[in-house]
Amino acid sequence: MADRSKAEVVRRLFGVNLEQQGRGFYVPLEMLAIARGVYLAHQEDPENRAGLLDNEDKVAYKRTSHDLARRIATKASIAEGDEELGKAVELDSPETLETLHALFSSLLVEIPGRRSQPSWFGAHIYPFVGELIHYDAVERRINQRGASPKKRKQADKVAPTIKAPSIERYLFRDGGGWAYKVLRSDPDPDRKAVTRQGLADLVQDSGTPLGNLAKALSAHDFDYDEAPYEDDSEKEIELYEDLSPWPDLLRKGARNIVARTTTPRAKRTESLMHWVPYCLARHQLHLARRKLGVTDGESILLDFGNEATPLRRESQRNLTNFRNNIVNAINAQAREMIDEAEAEGDEARKVRYERFSKETGAAVGSPRAFFTETLAAVGALNATGGRRHFTMKPPMLEALVSATVPQGTEMEFDQFCALLYETYRLVVENKVAAASPLASEVDPSVLDHNGKAFREKLAAIGLLTQYSDATSMVRGEPR
Repeated sequence: MADRSKAEVVRRLFGVNLEQQGRGFYVPLEMLAIARGVYLAHQEDPENRAGLLDNEDKVAYKRTSHDLARRIATKASIAEGDEELGKAVELDSPETLETLHALFSSLLVEIPGRRSQPSWFGAHIYPFVGELIHYDAVERRINQRGASPKKRKQADKVAPTIKAPSIERYLFRDGGGWAYKVLRSDPDPDRKAVTRQGLADLVQDSGTPLGNLAKALSAHDFDYDEAPYEDDSEKEIELYEDLSPWPDLLRKGARNIVARTTTPRAKRTESLMHWVPYCLARHQLHLARRKLGVTDGESILLDFGNEATPLRRESQRNLTNFRNNIVNAINAQAREMIDEAEAEGDEARKVRYERFSKETGAAVGSPRAFFTETLAAVGALNATGGRRHFTMKPPMLEALVSATVPQGTEMEFDQFCALLYETYRLVVENKVAAASPLASEVDPSVLDHNGKAFREKLAAIGLLTQYSDATSMVRGEPR
C-alpha cells in the first residue's frame, strides 16, 4: 500500500514513476527493448520500420529475455533440477562455455556504485547490436511438468517445481516507456521519420557474427513471447510537455544521434544510452522546480578542473539544492493530494499520503536517488558517492555534443558554449556565466580557467579542432 501511494504521488508530479531501482542505464535499456520488440513483431516489413514509433493507443512488442546468455555471462546454473533446461544448450567442451562466458561477461552493462556481482537477472547485456537487446526478467518457481514454459500458474503441490526465468519487470520501471512515448508522440513528422529510420538501424538484426551468436543463444531461452505483448502502461504516463522543455530536447538530441550514418552503430548506441536517461533526470528536476514555483530554469555549473576551487564548491551546492528541490516538490505534491482527499471526505486516502508530505525520510529517498544516481551513472557527476559535483565524463560529453551538433556541421567554440547555456542551462566558462545567476558566485578568472579545461577535454576526445589561437571548432563526431 505504501509503495502504491508513493507511486501515485511521484507519477502525479513527474508523469512517470521514477524510483532508484530503475535509475541510469535501465531507462534506455527499457526503451531499446520496446523498440526491438516492435521490430520483432513486424519483421515481415521489408524496411523494418512498420510499427516503430507509431502513435497507436497501445504498444505491442515481442520480448526477448536473453536468459541463457545472461546466465552464461554470470556463471549462473544453466539448469536447476530441470531436464529441459539442461538440454537448452549443447556445449561440446568446458572450454566452449568458458569462451562464451568471457565474451558475454565483457558485454554486460556496468552499473556505477554496484558493490557486488548481481544475479543473472540483474545483469543486462549492452545493446551494441540489435540481437543483443533484451527485456527484463526475474527468476520464478514454476511447475516442472507443464507442457509449455507458459504454464506457470499451476500450484506447486501438483508437481515438483524448479526455479526458471520469467519475463517481467524487475529493474525496468517505466522510464524507458516514458522515453519511447516521447519519441513516438513527436509532433514534427519529418524529425520523427528520421528518428524512426535511425532507431530501426540500431534495433534491427545486424547480421554480424556477434549478432548471429546472440540470436542462436536466444533461440534456447526458457522464456520468450510467442505473440506480441500488449503494453498498456503508457496510458498512465504523462509527458508534461507544457511544463518542461526536456521531452522535445530528447527528441532533438535523439534525432541528431541516430541520424549519424557515418558514425559506427556502437557509438550511436552509446550516445543514446547516455542521452536518454540524462534528459529524463533533467526533466524530473525541471518539474520539481516548477512545482515549487521556480520558473527561470536551472543553471548547472560544470566543473572540468582537476582541483578544488570556488567553482567546484558552487557546483556541489548546486547539486545539494537540486536534491532538496526534488524532496520539497514531492512534499508539496503530497500536500496537494491530501487536500484533495480531505475535500472529498476520503480519510483513508488522506492518511496514505501523509508520510510523503514530510521533508525527510525513506519515503522520498528513492525518487531523489533516481535523479542523483542517474546523473552519476551516465557521467554527469564526478562520482556515485561522497562529495559530488556536476561535470561531464567523455562518454556523456560525446553524447551531449552528438545530440547538439547535427551531422556534417561544426560550430565555433564560443557559440557552442552559448548554445549549451541557452538550450540546457549548462555553464562552463566566463562569457556564459555572466548571463546566468551564477555570475556573482564565482570569480571570472576561475571560470575562464574552467573554459580552457573544457576546451582541452573536447580536443582530447577528438571533438574540437584548433585552427588558430582565435578559432576553435566543435563537431559532432571525431575525425
